[in-house]
Amino acid sequence: MSSSSISAGLWSALRRVLFARAVPAMSALTLTLSTTDADSTDTQPRAPALRRHARYWLDDGSLVVRTQDDIYKVHRTLLHRHSKVLASLNPLVDASDEHSNTVDGLVVVHIPDELEVRSEDFEALLEHLYHDAPLDGNATFPRIASILRASSKDQLDFPAIHSLARDHLERMFPSGPTPSFHSEYAEEALTLAVKHDIPSIHKALYYSIATHSHDHDHDQDSANTASHRPPLAPELAARCDTLLEQLVAHFTPILFTVATAGHMACTDVFAEQWMPLVIQPALDDNGLCRPLETLERIIAIDWAAEGLCGECVQEKREEWRGEQRDVWERIDGWLL
Repeated sequence: MSSSSISAGLWSALRRVLFARAVPAMSALTLTLSTTDADSTDTQPRAPALRRHARYWLDDGSLVVRTQDDIYKVHRTLLHRHSKVLASLNPLVDASDEHSNTVDGLVVVHIPDELEVRSEDFEALLEHLYHDAPLDGNATFPRIASILRASSKDQLDFPAIHSLARDHLERMFPSGPTPSFHSEYAEEALTLAVKHDIPSIHKALYYSIATHSHDHDHDQDSANTASHRPPLAPELAARCDTLLEQLVAHFTPILFTVATAGHMACTDVFAEQWMPLVIQPALDDNGLCRPLETLERIIAIDWAAEGLCGECVQEKREEWRGEQRDVWERIDGWLL
């Protein structure tokens, strides 16, 4: 037998021996890793999976920002130019923190949780910055609210954008007496107006909430909608309750006192029609709680058709307009 044949046989035998010894070791190693992973899963909570934003994950982005469990790849210079807060944030560099890993070669900048920046608000802010959905006359309340929050000093501090959002919110709600005004967003709008100091719309929102709060008890659809609204802070809710009490106390004697006119014949018309045309409708639709709306309805009645002379119709309508202005002015004192 040649030496080459012996060598080949020895190598073949050696490989079989090494393989036989290696297989159990590899099996033990795999089992050990599997067991360790299972144990760690039981004892340690899994980190939330971070979601890349579908739109704002830009190929040429130079900054990865995290809000809540969402990450965005955007342009550093654009955000830093508008926000000193974002410019001051340092990337996560703690090697023990698995969320500090780089993404696409960029270290993630995590907006601190204590700033309470919501992902949907940050998205609305980016939509404005990138002109995908800028704030304009067609902006909805939810979009305005999101940008107002995210751009505020308490959060990311975009001063110019915050000022623009304030202007849009202010124009969305009346600053004077507006009968029948109501908004499904009144509670959230009041919270924002108080927090961000927009006093011109306070009264309209307080009045709207105070005079419509009881509607939810009778209207199932309104109740379902209201359940998804952010609740009012206790101090704001207490002010609304106090305002409603004051409105009812002030307006009750006005409503139940039959109007008089400069002419006896016109006064007789009021005496005959005040109950069916004024008091009963107010009782039927909670008009006692809504003096502005009830007075507007009284003004709109065709009193001339009921027998009042033109002079008395004009005088009484001016009087009722004055009652509306008086209610509006008194609200300032009732809210103190």
